[in-house]
Amino acid sequence: MLDVAHYKVDIDWEKAGALGVPVSSIQSYLSTAFGSAYVNNFVQGGRVKRVFAQADAPFRMLPSDLDRLYVRNRQGKLVPLSAVTTGRWVYASPRLERYNGVAAMNIQGEAAPGHSTGEAMRAIDEIVAKLPQGTGHEWTGISYQQRMSESQAGLLYTFSVLAIFLVLAALYESWTVPISIMLALPLGVIGGLLASSLRGMPNDVYFQIGLLTVLASPPRTRS
Repeated sequence: MLDVAHYKVDIDWEKAGALGVPVSSIQSYLSTAFGSAYVNNFVQGGRVKRVFAQADAPFRMLPSDLDRLYVRNRQGKLVPLSAVTTGRWVYASPRLERYNGVAAMNIQGEAAPGHSTGEAMRAIDEIVAKLPQGTGHEWTGISYQQRMSESQAGLLYTFSVLAIFLVLAALYESWTVPISIMLALPLGVIGGLLASSLRGMPNDVYFQIGLLTVLASPPRTRS
């Protein structure tokens, strides 16, 4: 979506403090005058109706209308809003985008041909690390699920090996025979890693599922 013109109001914190005007009062007053604010309910004709406070339409159409507004300070006196604020035109997104209550921008993309999603995500992490302090990023959707699965891969493999050991112990009714059988598991994992690296295949979710399949299929012996 293309950026559009916005009129941005900057609050001078030093002037507001000197005049005894709370910054929160300025923000809430601007939000009420140019947006709206819920006040209460009233009953009319047996129906409950909601009351909203807002400046009249002719007085909230132009940037110059800010000069007509006054905000009350801590002493109860009216202070012109133009004394503690300044306005300027900027270009920004027409939508107010937030993520977890913080101003954010949604970026969507996919890995380039020949690269895995893990490599693309690591590249984005490196780019974000070079940005100015105070700028961060969060993963959502499928990328978030992939990052969570990567952090849980070691725990998943550990539980898989433990489950296989318990199944073999119950099958052979012994604690020593499963150990000798599971000694062959590293060979299968090493073979899978070598085959994947030699063919240039990425370490994606399909490869991890394949490793779990190798772990879950230990060699069987006959007696």
